[in-house]
Amino acid sequence: MDLSSNYFELFGLPQKYEVDRTQLSEKYRMLQQQFHPDRFVNGSEQERRLSLQMASRINEGSRVLRDPIARARYLLELEGVDLGTDSQTLRDPEFLMEQMELRETLEAARQGSDPTAELDQFTEQMDRRIANYGAIFSTQWQNNSEQAHITVQQMQFFSRLAHQAESMADDLI
Repeated sequence: MDLSSNYFELFGLPQKYEVDRTQLSEKYRMLQQQFHPDRFVNGSEQERRLSLQMASRINEGSRVLRDPIARARYLLELEGVDLGTDSQTLRDPEFLMEQMELRETLEAARQGSDPTAELDQFTEQMDRRIANYGAIFSTQWQNNSEQAHITVQQMQFFSRLAHQAESMADDLI
């Protein structure tokens, strides 16, 4: 097993945004069985170290490929796109207005008559937006990396809002 292979190669998946989650899970289990450190307890120091490195790489690869935003960022990184930091802001006035409106909607949900249900509904809305933007990213990433990067930033914003809504809902319990 080559430690320098990318995560798609590691799991035998085509290098694209859409991932066959069943195939990913099956390959993950197979690789974990093959490289689990317990299998190398009696091996040489080098075999044990390699096993730990592979297990770590398998876990990280699985985490990245399962997460739509991490997967999108990874695809762009593989294409050589400098993603900068997560703190970069978008300068699109329309999206900035949308952000303000969504933050107001989130705050209204928290103050609503049934905040738990409203926050859950808000989280589902953000999850749908992430999925929709993921579909947009899927068509952009190889042909327009600049726009694909902006799409990833938008997905990250929706994800942060979803996490905020979940935290607010948890605080209500």
